[in-house]
Amino acid sequence: MSQLYKKATIVGVGLMGGSLGMALKGHGLAEEVVGWGRNKDRLAAARELGAIDRGTLDMGGALSGADLLVFATPIGVTSRIAPEWFAAAPPDCVITDMVSVKGRLVDNLTGLAGPRIYYAGSHPLCGSEETGVGAGRADLFEGKLCLITPVPKTKKRAIGEVQKLWQALGMRVISIAPTRHDQVVAAVSHLPLILASALINQIGDEKLLRFSGTGLLDATRIAGSSPAMWAEIITENKKSVLEEIDRTLETLMLVKQHVKSGDPARIKTWLQQARRRRRKM
Repeated sequence: MSQLYKKATIVGVGLMGGSLGMALKGHGLAEEVVGWGRNKDRLAAARELGAIDRGTLDMGGALSGADLLVFATPIGVTSRIAPEWFAAAPPDCVITDMVSVKGRLVDNLTGLAGPRIYYAGSHPLCGSEETGVGAGRADLFEGKLCLITPVPKTKKRAIGEVQKLWQALGMRVISIAPTRHDQVVAAVSHLPLILASALINQIGDEKLLRFSGTGLLDATRIAGSSPAMWAEIITENKKSVLEEIDRTLETLMLVKQHVKSGDPARIKTWLQQARRRRRKM
């Protein structure tokens, strides 16, 4: 793979940012990968793990000469610090984010991009219930889907550059409007987290957990994710998440009627639909 960037700067070097740094270095896409953060020990750990070439607490040093800037921070942090970073970004810098709720964020960040700053929002649909750079993997993005979320004011060059980044890391890329993005991820990402958490929380007696097999373990894997991160995501995407919860309640009522009927054929038909969809996925 040919080099795409002289200097790639990653804001926030946790699981996603760390994996991005590992992937950029592993594919030889950047001459230098710099990580910015607020904790020098975490940056040192990221360097030891090969996620970055060097870390810095200084925004100016992180931005100087950067031709790629990626925000791998939570939505609240990204929204708060982005204006200062955009204002100081070098000319012709390509900027994207990895935030999992787009809504207002993309509009706001697009408005910050000057004449020679190229921003397009993106969301790699991959990750882990683990957190921190120690859980990072260079192959995290390979074969996965990435959603790019342009708005009417997004520059065509920005879309092309951000698409090129994720494709170079082995991802399939789809362009989708931010509002549609939030509806989609509420259904395929945010609701599953809620259901996994609900499933394990509804077991009233924790002593029963010692009897659980692989079914409960597999179905609740993502319930082990960061509560702070997911609380922010769910709150930010409240409207779409509530719509999905309402659909789930309707589905559960339907299943309840199937079970109450005592008719195994009705239950079997419903389970067959689920099996077919699971295999298709």
